[in-house]
This record gives sequence, structure tokens and C-alpha cells, in this order.
Amino acid sequence: MSKLPFKSSPIHSIGTELELQLIDLEDFDLSSKGIEVISRYCDEQHVKKELSLSTIEMSSSVHATPFTLFTELNTIARNLSEVAACYNCGLCGGGRHISNHWTNQTITPTQRYREIHQRYGFLAKLSCVFGQHIHIGVRTGDDAIYLCHVLTPYLPHFIALTASSPFYQSEDTLFDSSRFSALNSFYTFGIIDHTIATWNDFSDYVEAAIRLGVIKCLKDIYWEVRPKPEFGTIEIRVCDTPLTLLHAAMVCGYAQLLVKHVLKKRVPIESVYTSFVNSNTFNAQRYGFKADYIDSTRAIKTTLKSHMEETFNNIWQDADAYEKKVLRYFKVYLDHAVNDADFLRGMAHQGMSESSIVRTMMNLFILPDYIGSKGNTPQ
Repeated sequence: MSKLPFKSSPIHSIGTELELQLIDLEDFDLSSKGIEVISRYCDEQHVKKELSLSTIEMSSSVHATPFTLFTELNTIARNLSEVAACYNCGLCGGGRHISNHWTNQTITPTQRYREIHQRYGFLAKLSCVFGQHIHIGVRTGDDAIYLCHVLTPYLPHFIALTASSPFYQSEDTLFDSSRFSALNSFYTFGIIDHTIATWNDFSDYVEAAIRLGVIKCLKDIYWEVRPKPEFGTIEIRVCDTPLTLLHAAMVCGYAQLLVKHVLKKRVPIESVYTSFVNSNTFNAQRYGFKADYIDSTRAIKTTLKSHMEETFNNIWQDADAYEKKVLRYFKVYLDHAVNDADFLRGMAHQGMSESSIVRTMMNLFILPDYIGSKGNTPQ
């Protein structure tokens, strides 16, 4: 097979996709009016259908900084919220609805989503959860494959920073991010195979996977970091959708800095035990910032918080003034060590009703002047 084409894009450029909860303002459960809202908004570039009718995907343009990205996201979100209100609906972030039962989900009636439902059965409805996907521009397919490998140790950072799904069907899961449990049953979920080291290797894999019926197209590869050759990006897919747009934009800024950092260092791809990778991922999902962490490079056990602090300090050395703004944001955030999951639990522990919690989530989503706050969650 000839090598898959890879569309080069501006290096280190960023963009994001946010899967948003569409909320019924009568009962604050999920609404199935996604097609109506999306059709009325009438901008397929920025507002798109997703697997369930209760999910609206909001997509950004390409940006050089997280600050311009935030401005665009905020504009789209406010306009989209006004359209949703015409159908007595609201919008919010969060990796899962607090109380909705998976059987109540309705699959969006497109050919691709019908095929997914037919192939995966009940798993398709279970996977109607809400995540943030981060795109970073790269020049070549080989760079994309390299990044799919070397970013793996840092994925727990993004999990802890965005975890916002502690509740499932009105129960506290004890996880900061329970969204993963709806996704990891897909057999193409996980991390890139260690045998795929170059773009040619990836092209060979795709050819064989399509020929043997493992996948039908590139979209069926659900790796935690995957190449997107049609965009010229790599896509990080481990994040819950944050509660605020500022935090979503700043997480993209962190991904941008991390990619710059690892491409500059250009360390060899490390052979790591899969169980160690899975342990780090699981612990970040379960415990957030309080997770243990296995540093495979040094063969030591540490904490996720320590590994994040060390990474921030390493990146700081070569950061410019704008990049240091991003790092300062996360240094303060990490000092507080309170993520969205903690914030949601805090409201529940204070006795707030589920509808009141969802209402607060909607208010946070369209809050325009959140830049001055400390971290992502109100203190």
C-alpha cells in the first residue's frame, strides 16, 4: 500500500473539540434536541452532531495561542446557548451527566452512528459521555507518530487537570473521572502499539486493519493520542470536558507547550510496560491529583503531583512571556489541587440538589469573565 498522505499544518498550532451536554431546562436531565439546535445554529464548521442526540460538539478554528482560542470558544458558546434556549435547553461541560441513565440515550440517526450502534450494541449508548479533544499541529507524519508515543507518560496530567465525572446515575463512583469506563471496551481503544514507530508503519497498520475488518476508517482508531493526517495534527483524547471554557483553552495551551518541549528534547521512544502505563492512567482517573505515579524513565514510584510540578519547571526554562502565563495558571491550579470533580463533589456534600448542581454547571460554562479567578473551580 502507498503511504497515507499527511497534511502538514503550522507547527504547534492548537484547536479543540468540546463535547457538550444539552440540558433540558424543565427537569435538568439530558435533552434529545441536538439535531434541532445544531440545524438552527447552522454552522457545521463549529457546531456538529455527535453519537447521541444529547451531545453537541463545539469545534474551534486553528489558533496560535490559548488566549485567542478562549475568545473564539466563548463567542461560539454564548451564541450557541442562545439558540439552545429557543428549545428550552441549556449547555454545560462535565464528563458525564450526574443522573442520566444510559438506556435513555438516543443514537443520532446518521449512517456512521447507526453503524457504530449496530457494531458495539449497548456500548454505543454507554459511551455517550462528554470529552475534550485537543489538536496540536505538526509538520510530518513521523513527528505525529513520535508524539503519540512520547506524550503517553504525560496523559495522566491531562486526566487529573480535566476530571469532571465523579457521578454516574446519581452515584458517587469514587473516581474523579468515570468517563473512561464507557470508552475502554471499544477494542481499538488504548495507546499506540509499540511496533508502530514511523508513518510508514502506521500506514501499513491502517491498510491491514481495514483489509481485515478491524476498522472501517481512521475515525475507528480510538487511541488516547492519535494522528489526524487530514488536519495535520495529533489529537489528545483523554480529557473530560471541563466546566469552564477558560480551563479548556488553557489545557490546550499546556498541550502546546508540552509538544514544543518534547520535540526539542527529542528523546528516543521508550519501551514501557503496558501495565505501568495502565496503572498511571487508572490512578489519575481514580484519584486525580492525589494519584501515585510510576516514572518509567527513572524506574521510581512518585506522585502525579510531583511529576507535574517537575514537568512545569522543566518547560518554564525555555518559555516566553505568554507561555509563562499558561504555566503560572497551572502552577496556581496545582497548588490548590482542586479539580472539577472535587468541585462537583463539594456541591453534593453541601446538600445541593442535582438540578442545582447542573444549573451551576451551565452558569460556569458561559461565564465570560472567568480569567481572573484562581484555577478552574470557584473557591
